[in-house]
Amino acid sequence: MSAPMERRVAIDPPCLVFERVQEDVFEPEFVADGPLIRFEAYADDHRLFGWVRLRADRLTDLLNGLDRLRLVNAEVESLLDGKTRTVDDIVVQRRQLIAVHAAGPRGSEVHRQRTRPHAVAMQARNYLIGGYVHVASGMDPLASVRNRPPMVPLTDAWIEYWSGGQRRRQWVGTIVMNREQADWIRLVSADDLAYGRMRPTPSST
Repeated sequence: MSAPMERRVAIDPPCLVFERVQEDVFEPEFVADGPLIRFEAYADDHRLFGWVRLRADRLTDLLNGLDRLRLVNAEVESLLDGKTRTVDDIVVQRRQLIAVHAAGPRGSEVHRQRTRPHAVAMQARNYLIGGYVHVASGMDPLASVRNRPPMVPLTDAWIEYWSGGQRRRQWVGTIVMNREQADWIRLVSADDLAYGRMRPTPSST
């Protein structure tokens, strides 16, 4: 891997414990302490994924509030050969992440503001991401992205990347991109976004 992930550290960072399988619990006294969601994180040459109970209103706030994240029972897919292995306990630096996708309910309405969506695309090495960034009316969308914390959410999004020598394209709904990892971010048309007309430029790395 181009940026080695860390093992356990002296002071544990915030922890996400992945569950092996998604399953219903039928015990009468059982009360879930958070929604069980599909979590996927994309880094330079690997993807981490699993099922996790999210204990924060918004994934974006969780990611922007930490420098590293501990994952337990995660699956790791190598994008070089497409092989997947299980990792019991691993610490990932936020700066290693290019994007994070977590399927599930939207955050609390307390955090929502009146905004306008703008179609944007981002390339980071061998990843191409497209979606809508939401900014206040009258604001420059790219300036808004540059002035935010590094992890920026996009809605109606998709991501393209290579794995095992094959190009993959996934529609993911909402994705949180790391603007600090971007080779470029630009405005595109809604049609370009919908029909996937953007193409990645050759990576400089």
